[in-house]
Amino acid sequence: MSHPSIAKLELSPIQVSDLIHIYRGLSDPDVIAYYGVSYHSLAACEEQMDWYAEITRTGSGAWFLIRDPDTHEPMGAIGYNDADPRHKCAELGYWLYPEYWGKGIMGEALRQALALIYRTTDLHRLLAVVEEPNTPSARLLERAGFHYEGTARECEIKAGGFISLHQYAILRSDLPGNQ
Repeated sequence: MSHPSIAKLELSPIQVSDLIHIYRGLSDPDVIAYYGVSYHSLAACEEQMDWYAEITRTGSGAWFLIRDPDTHEPMGAIGYNDADPRHKCAELGYWLYPEYWGKGIMGEALRQALALIYRTTDLHRLLAVVEEPNTPSARLLERAGFHYEGTARECEIKAGGFISLHQYAILRSDLPGNQ
């Protein structure tokens, strides 16, 4: 497998026809280990596709497949949801197929997605929530300019136990050229 040119990843809006790619990610035990959504069948994953369509329709979010610019093969997904028009904030999320971990791909996808989001919306603040043991994701956010804002201790139940969530945020004014 060749490594994609990460300097020019392709971010394409998620479409209904992308079901198999979304299911591949959201059913992979490694991907969903620290992710809040998972599916055990293609039919069940159709609920996720309906959600993507709904947030796009209502303007409360937008999600994109991260694709290799040369082969157009999907590598993961990134996007925002729960946009609050009054407070101009939303939550950011992302995931990557495991074979692409540690190659700088998500860092570049995050850079491109932030530029796209801030160019095409009036959002001011993006929040990213990271499950406590997921230090690679926390480091990724810090490198991208997100600020650690605290930990919500044992605030959710997952797999029968409490989990803590680290909260990171970036403001429009934190990005170069957006002051």
